[in-house]
Amino acid sequence: MVFSGMRMRNDDLVANVERSIAHAGAGGVRYTRRQLYYEVCRTLLPPSRVFIAAGQTTAAIGSSLTLTLRRPYPLWIGAIGASLLMSVPWLVRRLPFTLTPPLTEAAFDDALAMYRARHGDPPGLLPDDAPLYLALNDREPDLYDYGLAYALVCQDASIARMLRANFLHMEMACAILSLEEVTPLPDTLIAMLIRAPAPRILLLHDASPEGLQCAADAVALLDLPHGFRVRALGLAPMHALRRHLFAFRGAQPAEHLPASLNLIERAWLRAGYRAEVAALRPVTLLRTLHRVTRPVRRRESWFSGLRRWRTTGYMSWPT
Repeated sequence: MVFSGMRMRNDDLVANVERSIAHAGAGGVRYTRRQLYYEVCRTLLPPSRVFIAAGQTTAAIGSSLTLTLRRPYPLWIGAIGASLLMSVPWLVRRLPFTLTPPLTEAAFDDALAMYRARHGDPPGLLPDDAPLYLALNDREPDLYDYGLAYALVCQDASIARMLRANFLHMEMACAILSLEEVTPLPDTLIAMLIRAPAPRILLLHDASPEGLQCAADAVALLDLPHGFRVRALGLAPMHALRRHLFAFRGAQPAEHLPASLNLIERAWLRAGYRAEVAALRPVTLLRTLHRVTRPVRRRESWFSGLRRWRTTGYMSWPT
């Protein structure tokens, strides 16, 4: 089997799939087929290998140029080469860029089929034929007597199923639905959200023109009542670039982009690149959502405590 100009034996590829299944399902996490595909890509082409290769290549080129320009070779030139060798990987790690998947989806399907023929279904992998829609009207009637502070809406229906399969809706005490399920927002869910003092809709979208447009048109798409706030938690292009995610290049470049994007994000999208939320590690996605939706308790500094003492009354500072 061939990927990225290299030939790999089927046994080696199946072994990589087996390692990727262990990584994706670490800690009993459930994951989708698309997330497993990206995990196999990370196993075949880990970002650390890219940083080291790019850093060593740049350092070798810089050292060669330095040695060529300055003859004879004093000691400090060697020090410059060593410093380049150490600093360039650090710099490359902080450059914004995305990676091209080293494996095609067809090759991944073949490898997954070979794994299933030998070992059965991967543990933790969600079925592809799961129902897309969550029948809200068939749930327990007293469920809608409770209030919800917010609801998480996912652009990708498989991501919504994955989050529900990992019981994130129970930990976050919210409803997790796909965009198809809430277009428009059901009346029962509106009734639950209205009971909260500040109802919110959290939108999880891909780093793509469609995802950004979905975030911009969320109020109209969901037909939200007055007073509902929408917060985009989606994958911004800069997040994909800084995390060095695997990205695909579409045939049609983006034309209409939000004005809030910077020059790098615009150039990346206009080049036709797109990154999916599924490209994040399943554990990373769960932890990130849990962190950004939970209120963080701020640690008070000694200065803020000093200001509070001024209002305590007795022995307070004179004003």
